[in-house]
Amino acid sequence: MRSVTAFNGYPISFVLAVLLHVMVVVALFLFQRSHTEAIQIVQPPAIRANLVGMNPQARNQQVQEQREADRAREQREAQQRREEQQRQEAARQEQQRQEQQRAEQERQAELQRIAQLQERQERQEREQQQQREEQQRRQEQERQEQQRQEQQRQEQQRQQELAAQQERERQQRAQQEAAAQAQAAAAAAQEGEAVMSYTTLIHDLVQQQWSRPPSARNGMMAVLRIRLVPTGEVIDVEVVQSSGDGAFDRAAMTAVNRVGTIRELQGMDPQLFNRNFRTLLLTFRPEDLLN
Repeated sequence: MRSVTAFNGYPISFVLAVLLHVMVVVALFLFQRSHTEAIQIVQPPAIRANLVGMNPQARNQQVQEQREADRAREQREAQQRREEQQRQEAARQEQQRQEQQRAEQERQAELQRIAQLQERQERQEREQQQQREEQQRRQEQERQEQQRQEQQRQEQQRQQELAAQQERERQQRAQQEAAAQAQAAAAAAQEGEAVMSYTTLIHDLVQQQWSRPPSARNGMMAVLRIRLVPTGEVIDVEVVQSSGDGAFDRAAMTAVNRVGTIRELQGMDPQLFNRNFRTLLLTFRPEDLLN
């Protein structure tokens, strides 16, 4: 009698054995995932090889573990490279610092040498400058002494010339004052004559317009203030001293207003007009005399 066969000609016992092993592997995998500690399954090499070849999930796990191991190795190598770079950078910086320090020491030494050279040169220059200043000081003293003597001589000469000039100016002022006094006297006399002439003219013009009122009596006197402009026009007449008779005062004011404009004053010198004829006082008496 033939033995019983199952799937694809494999014996049933073989199929059952494979299924059993698969179930054990799945159970172990689930148990491993549910616990934090990894459990390593010790299997016979032949059975393990068959399971790897037949179980995709176990193969994926192995690939994942291999990847993680590679990644950890790459990270370690990268960390080592970084540490090596840091070490090299530190060595480079230390070398650079030492070079800078050496360069700074050389620079400081050069600066000190230059400073000493400059100090020596400056000291020599100061000594030379002091010698020059001393020589200049002596020369300046000699020059000032000569200048003082020259100024003293010039001052004496200037005082003599000033005294002579003052004497000439005094004589000239005396002559000018005498001439000015003479000219002022002549001008005053001439102005007095002009004032008298114009005053007489005004008196005559007003007297021609004067009409004595019937109430006038001997001894009466009225004084009027007349204001004129350079054109000779009478712009205002007022009584500064009344005769005591209103008709007599009005008659005097009427005589002045009738004159109106004194054309003879139009060509008069402005200063002469302002001093003597801008305001003029006229006296009226009954006897027809004007003072």
